[in-house]
Amino acid sequence: MFILIENMANYNFKKDLILGNQGEIIIKEFLESKGSKFIGLNNDNKYDLKMITDNVETTYEIKTDVYCTPTKDTGNMFIEFFCRDKPSGILTSQATWFIMYYKYLNEAWFIKTDDLKKLVNENKFKVITNGGDKGSSTNGYLIPRKIFKENFIVNKI
Repeated sequence: MFILIENMANYNFKKDLILGNQGEIIIKEFLESKGSKFIGLNNDNKYDLKMITDNVETTYEIKTDVYCTPTKDTGNMFIEFFCRDKPSGILTSQATWFIMYYKYLNEAWFIKTDDLKKLVNENKFKVITNGGDKGSSTNGYLIPRKIFKENFIVNKI
């Protein structure tokens, strides 16, 4: 989970971790409502959630954005690729699907991880450096959601 931090003085990683875990549970319940069966959660950088649909196991990387609201929305999706002096996020995920869950917009944007990697490689997205919590040196791509919405499956949650 990654959340772009605007006010570092009030940043609380444990709180963000809890929000990220809550987002994973919400996506799990959404997928179950569509007929998938829960297999398990994962706590490393390979994937977050494993489900089975039609006898096929599928993994999901889930990122939760709690700063984007109907009244405060940058219009961007932040895709992390580097944190704490090592590759992370999209560079390390082995999940089949990547999901950006916007808690306060009640939306989940689904894209196959390989398709997201291709989208990033084929476009010159703005790169944010030194985002995230103090000392994390988090880097990521800013994807304008409206312009690239057609690349995603957007679900109301």
